[in-house]
Amino acid sequence: MAEGLRRLLDERTTEGAPAAEPAPLRVRAAIVHDWFQGFHGAERTVWEMLPLFEPDPHVFTFHAARELLPPRLAAAIVRESRLARLPGLRQRGHNPGRWRWLLPYMPVFFERLDLRGYEVVVSSSHACAAGVRTPPETFHLCYCHTPMRYVWLPESDDRRQRGLTALGLALAGRALRRWDLRASRRPDLYVANSRAVAERIRRFYGRDAEVVPPPVAVEQFRADRERERDHFVWVHRLVPYKRPLEVAEAFAGLPELRLTMVGIGPLERELRKRLPPNVQLLGWLERRELVELLARAGGFVHVGEEDFGISMVEALASGTPVVGLARGGALDIVRPGVDGVLVEPPATAQRIRAAVVEVASRHWDAAALRRRAEEFSTARFRARLAALIARALER
Repeated sequence: MAEGLRRLLDERTTEGAPAAEPAPLRVRAAIVHDWFQGFHGAERTVWEMLPLFEPDPHVFTFHAARELLPPRLAAAIVRESRLARLPGLRQRGHNPGRWRWLLPYMPVFFERLDLRGYEVVVSSSHACAAGVRTPPETFHLCYCHTPMRYVWLPESDDRRQRGLTALGLALAGRALRRWDLRASRRPDLYVANSRAVAERIRRFYGRDAEVVPPPVAVEQFRADRERERDHFVWVHRLVPYKRPLEVAEAFAGLPELRLTMVGIGPLERELRKRLPPNVQLLGWLERRELVELLARAGGFVHVGEEDFGISMVEALASGTPVVGLARGGALDIVRPGVDGVLVEPPATAQRIRAAVVEVASRHWDAAALRRRAEEFSTARFRARLAALIARALER
């Protein structure tokens, strides 16, 4: 094992060079994830962690919509809360159910997990998973997608809940914050998915964090298609913090350009009322359709503040420049003038319009954009994370 650890520690993943897949760590490992409501960025990150270990790690979670997960990931889940599966609370397919009403109970669930016998525990956390208790001999790495927004950043959380869920969070918020601060001492090492999240960890928890961007399946995207330089693409959920209304308004003043918006969400009705003639709104697309759309686009618009922003990397993997926001994860992805253009917040229609015009008026090297995206590949993610774990185990 020591020889394998030394090989991992000696591995260097220089900028622009492809990263080699690390050899699996032969340790008994567990991954603790808040919940699996679907198979999105955080869930895909857990999925890409499985090959880090041999045998496959056990996965613990509060809730799992197993039918929406890859079979290997669903089979790895050994524990979830029975409460989240009660009638009236449980999720059915893409219908989310009401299990999130149980958020105030989640700290109890995670603290009571029995993690004895594991050499490594990785908590994948944006809520309560980082609060698990591990034995002194177990190495606990927290991969933090963000500290709990509900209690630390409620004023900036445009995804905030409504109705009874909001009332429950308001009543439990102070207690959750106290618990989260205590629990933040438990991980041996914090790893943030972006510099913005690392700064939140320092500000809220007083802890330092390594930065390892999440894995992106860049190999699924094509950068060799003929471009439609006047055609831009926006792909997100139709929620306020993604700024769909502002983006549509920006293109209303650019009749010479076209925009395709892809997504569903609560703002759909209002957005359809405001769409100018040069903007079309599609529902959700299959992955293959999205790959083709991005491959032919002249630009990709993403002006919501993200913890990281995987879709921006997917656009670059397609050889498509990005109009992003100069805040959050975009600062780690988009180099202004090299990979796209960044909009200073707030992202008003006027500022978005100016950035789109700048992107449309320039020539962009699709191959260079693709190389930038490869710096965020799945292999590079696993190599970085494996090296951190190996270094800790060697001490």
